[in-house]
Amino acid sequence: METTVKNTLDNENGMIMVVVLIILVIVTILGLSASQTSVTEVQIATNERRLVSEFFNAEGGLIDTLERSPTWLDDAFLASETAPGGETAVNFVNPNVDFNADGIVDARVEVRCIESTGGAVPGLTAAANNVPVAAHITAPPEGSGNSLKNFVVRRYAVTVTSATGNTQTQAGVWKTFNKF
Repeated sequence: METTVKNTLDNENGMIMVVVLIILVIVTILGLSASQTSVTEVQIATNERRLVSEFFNAEGGLIDTLERSPTWLDDAFLASETAPGGETAVNFVNPNVDFNADGIVDARVEVRCIESTGGAVPGLTAAANNVPVAAHITAPPEGSGNSLKNFVVRRYAVTVTSATGNTQTQAGVWKTFNKF
């Protein structure tokens, strides 16, 4: 018996096996794609968690510094900032802030005066020296409850960097003092 081309094309023996193999290949490719997507999503979530954690550490260091101003706004700091001659070289640096007392350094704090000269203060990072130019000593703002006659305001810039150095927060603060 001779096999003809027509008989070979019409022969469907084993066709189900080919269909099953094609479906298996498609399902395998979909599974690998889903697995790769899951790995990527986990990496994105991990990076986001790290970034948020670093931001919280920097922000926590900033809040801790503002709440504990007597640690940096002491007599030596105030005496050196009022020295005659315009620009001051006064600064406060605490490289080992551990605001949650877990024994792990959370942030680095740098404090300087905001001045109208805008000069860099030696010993501070570029980020800490990048502050707006404004008068250091000025009248209290309206609505502060302090009279213009008896009080002055001094401006400071507080820069906090997370322990890894990837995140920085900066705030301008002012403190009211009696006129001398």
